[in-house]
Amino acid sequence: MNPLYQVQKWGCVSSNSTTSDEAEDQQQMSIINERKQRRMISNRESARRSRMRKQQQLDELWSQVVCLRNENHQLIEKLNHALDTNDRLLHENSQLKEDASELRQMLAHMHLNSPPPLPSASISTSHFD
Repeated sequence: MNPLYQVQKWGCVSSNSTTSDEAEDQQQMSIINERKQRRMISNRESARRSRMRKQQQLDELWSQVVCLRNENHQLIEKLNHALDTNDRLLHENSQLKEDASELRQMLAHMHLNSPPPLPSASISTSHFD
């Protein structure tokens, strides 16, 4: 055999081996790129779901805000009604106390100006028995 032929033969073999390695490397790169692509798509989908969950939570919180504001408004109205009722009753109570005081004074004045009470009939009849 010719040594040049062997070099060329080895070169060809080496070239075939390199081509095979390159093909294998390309296949591995293709697999890696495919995995990266799937991971990127998965991450995007996960981020989209996360944004949707956060938006749903935000919507629910705003709904709670509206409900709590309505409840607060109703409680304020009840409180104002109770305060108005309390003021009215305090005024009515004060008026009734004044009326009771006036009636006591009138009763006391009537006792002072009236003649002494007569003995009752049952007492007077008991003396005669």
